[in-house]
Amino acid sequence: MWFEWLFKYPRHVFAQGEWAFTGDLGTWWWILAAALLAVSIVFARRLARWRLSRRVPLHVLQAAAVAVILVLLAGPALEVQRLAPGVNTVAVLVDTSKSMVLPARAAAGIAAGQPESRIAIAKRLVEEWIAPGVGAPVALFQFSDELQRATATDVLVAAGDRSRLVDALTNLAANYDQGALAAVVALTDGARNGGDGTDLDALGAAGVPIHLVGIGPSAIAGDVELAELTMPRSAPPNTQVTARLVIRAAAREGADVRVRVRDGPSVIAVETIRVGRATPVLAEDIAFPSGAAGLKEITVELEAPAHDPLPGNNTRTRLLDVATAEYHVLYLEGEPRWEFKFIRRAVAEDDEINLATWLRTTPRKTYRQGVADADDLAGGFPDSLEALYGYHLVILGSLPATVLDDEQHEWLESFVAERGGSVLVLAGRNALTDGGWDVKPLARALPVVLQRSADDAPTYAAGDYGAQPTEAGLASALIDIGGDSLDERERSWATLPMLADYQRLGELKAAATTYLQVQGSVRVVGGEQPAVVVRGGSAQPLLVAQPYGFGQTAVLATASTWRWRMRTPPDDVRHSLFWRQLIRHLAGAALPRQRLSVVASDDELAVRVALRNARFEPTAEAAVTARITAPNGESFDTSLPRLAGENAFGKTLAPGAPGIYRVQVSASAAGELRAQDNDFETLARVGAENLEDFAAALNEPLLRRIAEATGGQVWNPDDLAGLADAIAYGGAGVQELERLPLWDAPFLYLLLVLLKCAEWSLRRYWGGI
Repeated sequence: MWFEWLFKYPRHVFAQGEWAFTGDLGTWWWILAAALLAVSIVFARRLARWRLSRRVPLHVLQAAAVAVILVLLAGPALEVQRLAPGVNTVAVLVDTSKSMVLPARAAAGIAAGQPESRIAIAKRLVEEWIAPGVGAPVALFQFSDELQRATATDVLVAAGDRSRLVDALTNLAANYDQGALAAVVALTDGARNGGDGTDLDALGAAGVPIHLVGIGPSAIAGDVELAELTMPRSAPPNTQVTARLVIRAAAREGADVRVRVRDGPSVIAVETIRVGRATPVLAEDIAFPSGAAGLKEITVELEAPAHDPLPGNNTRTRLLDVATAEYHVLYLEGEPRWEFKFIRRAVAEDDEINLATWLRTTPRKTYRQGVADADDLAGGFPDSLEALYGYHLVILGSLPATVLDDEQHEWLESFVAERGGSVLVLAGRNALTDGGWDVKPLARALPVVLQRSADDAPTYAAGDYGAQPTEAGLASALIDIGGDSLDERERSWATLPMLADYQRLGELKAAATTYLQVQGSVRVVGGEQPAVVVRGGSAQPLLVAQPYGFGQTAVLATASTWRWRMRTPPDDVRHSLFWRQLIRHLAGAALPRQRLSVVASDDELAVRVALRNARFEPTAEAAVTARITAPNGESFDTSLPRLAGENAFGKTLAPGAPGIYRVQVSASAAGELRAQDNDFETLARVGAENLEDFAAALNEPLLRRIAEATGGQVWNPDDLAGLADAIAYGGAGVQELERLPLWDAPFLYLLLVLLKCAEWSLRRYWGGI
């Protein structure tokens, strides 16, 4: 390296060393210094006739040259701590997970089609460079799922199903007891898929520098990978389920990738996604039907291009428990209107939606439907916070804000923020700003800013408007009314009847998402030909939603969706589908009183339970028991203790054989929990996909974080020349003080020559020679 050639020693030696002088600074040194000073004065007399602006630069250059000479005569050196020979050990850790059998690169001298594997390069580096070159005895280790001692490189086989890099390094650095550990050298691709891997504090606290040799390409050319698959654990029967896909592509050119969703052997959804260099990481939503009730194994697979070098990372599988659910919905309406009637009619077709409605028919008369008893909603609003929190979704129609008192308005806002429920506000003469809601607490939670116009003109008006989904709406199951492809979904919306009213909305808030929008003067020209949509005016938001606190809110800026039912044939179900989907998704997003999380891996089940009482306050003290049922039907019970410092209960279990496990939880908390909240369950699969096929490229950012946390370095396998010095002068074992002479460092002599050349150039330029 140029630094080491110029300054004699590597950069890290200067970083940790201290300057010192080894020469005798006695009488002779001072005599020589005086002689050099006298020579400088003689030269200064010859420059006396020059003006000051020319003399000063020359004097500075002369003084600097004299200083360099005096430094050389004083014997400059670096005092550094160096590992004491013969008493320290260097641990060498080799990654033996399955990703290490992948090609490292297209190295020179390797025949095409037969690239050298990562594990082969690691073994060669240990044998030829590291073991003979670090200047200390080497202790060889291997790791994948666990850390193990290795007797020789011949026994290293890349067959591990998981890579716990940080856990292995922490275990080795903290627990090595076979002598003084000077440093750790890890040869790995950094593909971490096991263990926490985020807590580097414990690794840094061990005080052992870790040097990492990163083996493998930063991207696998041509690879298309299903990096992530996120979907609900459960869903009601016969509804649309949305899965979020994250696709990582290293394609050289753009390519179409077909995505298939399978329920067992049956294909239930297909979509084509464009990937390429412009979109190396792409997030997409794909919707598919949940189907009939039962446990389903949902597989999402990418039909990758023929040149995909790693097809094993194109498929992921998740469990979906399709079971009946019960959604409690409260609908408050301030005036009789068609929208109220047709919403009730659409919801009546869904046995899982329990809709309780309160309708003010006249200023002195109200009408209740779907209530539990004669006292329910007698005052037009739940009489306690606990009663309100029993609902999943609250729908507000054309209802003046004055119908509720100040406490009830506070309850409604906390229903979203603290209980985690959903609120849907419909347009109307007395809705939103026109109903005085702009000065109430709920206005903070809504996805739009409620602001009155200067002339206080109404925001709700009649007209002809056509609804159309946005890009986010087409990708979401929230407003899915049919269609297997994006074009079919857009056509399904384009052929709906016109809306008859619209409520002008204010500015959208930062977290708001628009799913539907409207445009005025929309005509649909159809017949036997494909529908043609002619739009006029600018698009305005129609259905907007946003998260708020633990819940979410939405605004539908129309009250004439009933036209989608009245002006279509009797067998057209799009109006019913719209309302059932919208209510199901908003109500289903409400925070449950109990949350059961089970994270499964190849060898453990991490069970975690959070409980809340009727006011949705965390339950800190409870008796919680879990029953674990294995794939063969055998089961066992275990208590779940409270997790230290958390309002949650949990335990990590070792399940044994791979397969689908059922986790059933029972809880009691001295009357704080309702009977229906005491028992709940979920499913988890132990033994997942081959994790080593995913994220198989070199994870250099992780390696750099580890090196920075421990004081080590990341090394290129093609250049390990400075590794021995980095360990010798930056180790953590037994050390001794060493002085490294610098009097023959090239930079000092180059500096002296440069100073004199600069002086000579100036004198010649000014005519002083």
